[in-house]
Parts: sequence; structure tokens; C-alpha cells
Amino acid sequence: MTVPDWLRTVVAVAVYWTAIALGGSVLLADPTSPLVAIPILGGGAVVAHAARTDRLVELGYAVGTMWLAVLAVSVGTGVVDLVAAPDGEIAPLAGSPGAAALGTVGLFGVLVVAYAAFSRRRAGRDGSDPE
Repeated sequence: MTVPDWLRTVVAVAVYWTAIALGGSVLLADPTSPLVAIPILGGGAVVAHAARTDRLVELGYAVGTMWLAVLAVSVGTGVVDLVAAPDGEIAPLAGSPGAAALGTVGLFGVLVVAYAAFSRRRAGRDGSDPE
């Protein structure tokens, strides 16, 4: 049984958009914060561009890169909290509004830069225009 291309695209768009929304808002302590619009709306714009320009594979690599950044931030925060708070009290990074805002914007920035880099790499390999 073969899966129609349109269905494959719809599923890829849904999965990537969900991964971007979850990964981009992981540092927000309040899920109703206005900052949640960055990964949701911005992620929607990036996914729409990828679907329109047939760059869903490059978007997949960019989403994976963003999640590697989430992992790096999580591990780095744990190490810093362990070293900085030797009495065992771990202060959550998301509790700080400045850190949450910087992290959310930073993670979205990682996604956009990685998407542009992977798209540019494909364009260079194919000899086509990245837009």
C-alpha cells in the first residue's frame, strides 16, 4: 500500500510543527505566556515555508538540531545548578523570566539558522536557488 504524497506532507507538517512548539516552549514555566507565540506562530511560518518550497527534509534536520540545543541547555543548566547550588537546591531555569525569554528566542533562532543552513547546503548541492 502506498501513501499519497499529500498525506505524507500533512503528517510531516503536523509532526514538525508540534516538535517546534514543544521544543521552543520547553523553558517557559507558564504555558499561557505571550512568549509561547514565538515557537507556535514562528514555527508555523517556518513549517509553511518548508512545505511550500519542498524543504521538509531540511526542516527535519533543523528540528533535530533545535532539539539537540534543548538537550544541551538542559544538561548545561543541570551542571551549573549542581555546581552553583551545592546545598542540593536546584533553582529552575524556567523560573527566571529573563532566562525563559532568552531561551525561547534562542531556541527559535537555532531552528531558523539551522533551517537556513540546511536549505543553503541543499541549494549548493542541487545548484538551485535556496528560496
